[in-house]
Amino acid sequence: MYKKSYQDIKREYKERKFVFEILEVIKIKDDPDFNLSDELTLLEEIWIEKLQPFGEQGYNTEKRIRQA
Repeated sequence: MYKKSYQDIKREYKERKFVFEILEVIKIKDDPDFNLSDELTLLEEIWIEKLQPFGEQGYNTEKRIRQA
């Protein structure tokens, strides 16, 4: 069975059927060791684990999207 992708559904329903939420805000630290990319990767892993956005619950096909 063909499952429509996020892009397919977005095209079909336009923006009216989607809700986007800010899940977390990263505070940029004034620290030479602070790495925004690493922070984003960690948060992405945490939220993917919490939400499990696969199959009927979402559009993700892989557990890891961002590469640190």
